[in-house]
Order: sequence, then C-alpha cells, then structure tokens
Amino acid sequence: MFRLVYGDGGKFKKIFAGAVKPLDTVPLRVSSESLELRALTPDKNMMIEVIIPSTSFEVVEVESETTLALSRESFLKGIRKASKRDSVRMEYEKASRYVKLTLTNIKTGVEREILVEVSEAVTSLIEPIQVELPVRFQIAFDDLKKLVRDVKIVGDEMELVFKDGLIEVLGTSESKTYRTTLALDRPLYQLESKESMVSSKYDVDYLRTVLATLSAADLLTVEFGSSLPLKIHTALEDGTRVTVWIAPRV
Repeated sequence: MFRLVYGDGGKFKKIFAGAVKPLDTVPLRVSSESLELRALTPDKNMMIEVIIPSTSFEVVEVESETTLALSRESFLKGIRKASKRDSVRMEYEKASRYVKLTLTNIKTGVEREILVEVSEAVTSLIEPIQVELPVRFQIAFDDLKKLVRDVKIVGDEMELVFKDGLIEVLGTSESKTYRTTLALDRPLYQLESKESMVSSKYDVDYLRTVLATLSAADLLTVEFGSSLPLKIHTALEDGTRVTVWIAPRV
C-alpha cells in the first residue's frame, strides 16, 4: 500500500509524459525513499530512468516497498490532464488492479479521479547501467534542442567527435552535410575528457524523443565514448534525477 502527493501537476506531467511515451509499460518502484522508474524501450536502444526523492512529495505513506508495471496508455491519459494548478495524488492498495490517480485543483479543491491499470506483476526494476564514459560536457537544454533539430534537417544520424579540446557535431546525407563546433563557453558550461580522441554516432530520432523527457531542466550533462552509449542526465531543483541512455550506432 502507498499514498503519495506531489504538489505541482504541471511539473509531474512534464517529467513523466516524455519519459513513458517510448515505453510499452510503466514500471515503477515506490519506497519510503523515492518513486523510481527505470525501463528499456521495446527495441532496447534506450533506457530511461526517473528518480523522485521522498522529500519532493508533500505526503509519503508507504507500508512496504512496491514495484508495479502500469499500463502506458492509462498512465499517459491520466497525467496529461494534470496542470500546474493541480496536485497529484497516487494511491495503491495491495493486490489491486489499479493505481488511483487523483488530480486536485489547488484553489477550488475540485478533484478528478483516474484509474491507472496495473498491466503486469513485476518484482523489481531492471538494474541501472554502469559504464564509465570518457567525455563529459554540460549544455543548455535549448542549445541541445537546436542541435538535434539542425542535424535532423540533414539526416538521421548525429556524430559526436571530441579532439583538440573541442566537440564537433556532424550530420550527413547523400546531398547535405551539417557541421558545428562546441567549445567551453561557446555554448558549453563544462567540457572534460579522459581521452584525446573520441567519436561515436547516435540516432537523431532517439534524441528527439528524449528531449521531451528532459524539458523540465534548463541545463543537461551529456557523456559519451567511442562506440559507447550516450548518457544525458540532469538533476532538478527538488532533487529529482532524470537519466537517458541511447545506444550507439555501429
């Protein structure tokens, strides 16, 4: 059994709507410490992780740690109705087939109730990825969004190359080429590498998909390595952590 209340429905929607969209189910673990989502997309080319600490909730009542896989469709339907004027209450009774999602207008007290179907029984979330990546940089969300948009105009693949203290971003097709250089303060907030030359390619459509997941943040940390996954992560003001892994193209 658990009961959680999150005070900002608009923020809750922004965090989760993008995160669960590419998934087929929504595996959640609720404990006295946090609400966690960690899942692979059906093609196993992306992993999405969201961790909201208990301190971010207005109410945390957890009888015992609970792991559930929710229906993606009904979860999305529910959270898409939330706004910044709502609080979000999640309630679950042991062995129930539903999680009750209640949106309460903070000013009027009017409540809307949505039943989110429990689609399957699960005992645990998948394990997090443990990979050390040599290149790390920080970039504003809007700058990364523009990069992805510009590369997509040219083709379906983004290549990241680190050399000589700079990051080169390339996109190519049969008739077009896109190339730009990222440097510290132009527009990167941080740039470091443990190797002198690193290069890897990633699917632009996956990057476009995860931007919605990361849109609650102003600043993102990006890590990559040669023929290794791309990791994009951020921490919000309330301690919520959002992490996305994208497999490299080979």
